[in-house]
Amino acid sequence: MYVRGKAMRNFIVSIVILFVLIVMMGCGTKSSYIQTSGTKIVNVAEGFTVGRVEDQSIFYFGPHDSDAFIIDETMKAELEAQLVKYKLIGNGYKIDVNILDYSPGNAFARWILPGLGATRLAVEALIKDKEGVVLAKIPVNRHISAGGAFTIGAYKRIFTDVAQEIVDVIKKQK
Repeated sequence: MYVRGKAMRNFIVSIVILFVLIVMMGCGTKSSYIQTSGTKIVNVAEGFTVGRVEDQSIFYFGPHDSDAFIIDETMKAELEAQLVKYKLIGNGYKIDVNILDYSPGNAFARWILPGLGATRLAVEALIKDKEGVVLAKIPVNRHISAGGAFTIGAYKRIFTDVAQEIVDVIKKQK
């Protein structure tokens, strides 16, 4: 009887550890700051405005999708909100954003099988000076691959996450 109880306890501990690992690995963000060769260094104190935001992804909401929103407008609004939040608004530089990939995913599918129904957003932010010269690039790739109920709404919240990451990368340049 003791052996069976010990085996059951080990099984339960293994399942809990696996669940925790899946949840921890279920989200990820990759980003970097790439200074364009031969250009001046960005002075964060001069501030930023959001310029052109272009949706280059191939995703389109269906005509009867009640959760539909305009992808490029949402990205622009979220980035502007983050710049305001961290007092980085100004006329020194312009940030243009190319949305390279977007998938809203599905929280129920992520709950059933982690990795299935992933929410993804990949962008490239370009920091330009007043003459339009690209001084730096900030690629950001965010995904939410696991989780159920707590990831409901991730299809839109991911834009806030990516905007926050862009601003975090900029702030590190001080």
